Amino acid sequence: MRITFTTTAMFFLLFAARAQQTERVQVYGRVIDKVTRGAVYATVEHYDTAGKRWSLTEVNSDGRYALFLPCDAPFELRITENGYRPFVLGFEAVPCGTTTFEADLMLTPFGQ
Repeated sequence: MRITFTTTAMFFLLFAARAQQTERVQVYGRVIDKVTRGAVYATVEHYDTAGKRWSLTEVNSDGRYALFLPCDAPFELRITENGYRPFVLGFEAVPCGTTTFEADLMLTPFGQ
């Protein structure tokens, strides 16, 4: 049995595949100690506004992190790290078409 696709069918399949892809924005920055301004090695977690965790990333040796998130959707970044107060910061939706969004995150040590 031989299956052939018409040009119209091929374009439809390509369009359907593209429609299922979500446009993304790279959110990046540094995680730093509010007092010393030094890098904090932590895990940055991405949550939607309903409280569902979607992704996470580790901070590198320079305190830098990067995540790819859907555009046009509000989000939260959260960090829970030993010795620091829990960190939660909400962001408005980043418009589609924006390629990068910088967000430096300052953690407050306990006792500060």
